[in-house]
Amino acid sequence: MLIRNLIVATIALLGLSINGPAVATIYVYEEPNGSTVITDSRIKKPGYKLKKSYSSKSYRSKTRSAPYRARTIKSKYDAEIVNAALKYDLEPSFIKAVIHVESAFDRYALSHAGAMGLMQLMPATASSYQLKQDHFNPRRNIDAGVQHIKDLMERYDSDKRLSLAAYNAGQGAVSKYNGVPPYEETQNYIIKVMRLYQLYKKEI
Repeated sequence: MLIRNLIVATIALLGLSINGPAVATIYVYEEPNGSTVITDSRIKKPGYKLKKSYSSKSYRSKTRSAPYRARTIKSKYDAEIVNAALKYDLEPSFIKAVIHVESAFDRYALSHAGAMGLMQLMPATASSYQLKQDHFNPRRNIDAGVQHIKDLMERYDSDKRLSLAAYNAGQGAVSKYNGVPPYEETQNYIIKVMRLYQLYKKEI
């Protein structure tokens, strides 16, 4: 999927009305000028060409209502996870735990804020790791996300809790509070990932 106009795509993403556990249909259109628009509504304007559509469950593990169970999942992306983790000298079990909590291994996961794919990367973050198109490609999404985690781990001296806090709430929040922010969702996020990390360590 080619996103030649990131601003337009981002605005469309931020406007998506995916609520609760319902299944939403996402449409990818090409505009007359070649730009790409991602939306949850059909566009019937002249010159708009439907490139792709898919159904995606609204899944956001950073919210209280997100489906979550502290048990391991056999993912079809395990090979990509292991390869990317080893490439950046990180533990595959840790990366898999992050993906589990972020997207439940749904490659088309899309948050209300516009975070995309297995690792729920925001467009700006993905772009900083050369992922400017095809955001839902599992290999590319995982690679960009793992690079981001690697950078956070280096910044926080391999402290997993601080790295997870920054991944969830942003580096600014970690700096502001000089540690894990007092946000309930961030604290719960860290607990979930670390719990699954211990479980996946026994399997990977």
